[in-house]
Amino acid sequence: MSIKTKVTALIICLVLGLPMLALSNEAGELRKQIIFAQKKLVVIENMEFTEEEKTAFWPVYQKFQEELFPLTQRTAELILAYASVFQSLTDDQAAIIVEEYLTIQDSRQKVVRKYFKQFKKILPAKKVFRYLQIENKLAAAGRYELAQEIPLAK
Repeated sequence: MSIKTKVTALIICLVLGLPMLALSNEAGELRKQIIFAQKKLVVIENMEFTEEEKTAFWPVYQKFQEELFPLTQRTAELILAYASVFQSLTDDQAAIIVEEYLTIQDSRQKVVRKYFKQFKKILPAKKVFRYLQIENKLAAAGRYELAQEIPLAK
């Protein structure tokens, strides 16, 4: 299976699973673990770790993903909130949605900066850059897929 196929499968899982991310039940937890595993597979296939780097990387990676996940949940909740009002969206609701979106993005950047510092302690900077490129590509592809499904405000 090619990397493009695997990324596409991950994106589909992310997009289809997004509403489930807002749920806090057994099925939601299982979906989270599946998404984590698929994402990890993409990272494994695109990074060239030494044994020492692998040992140091994966625990930090896991913590990073755990900190990113609540932001993904907040995004899912925001999308669901928008979906429930998009046909009758008011200016006040639009402003609230934009503020929440910007807050989520700011929080995501803080988490990325925090873990960039941690990753730099265990990997050469070029490998950290490569890993963050992978994260960014996955996020961008997911945003693109979602953007196709989310209607424009009226």
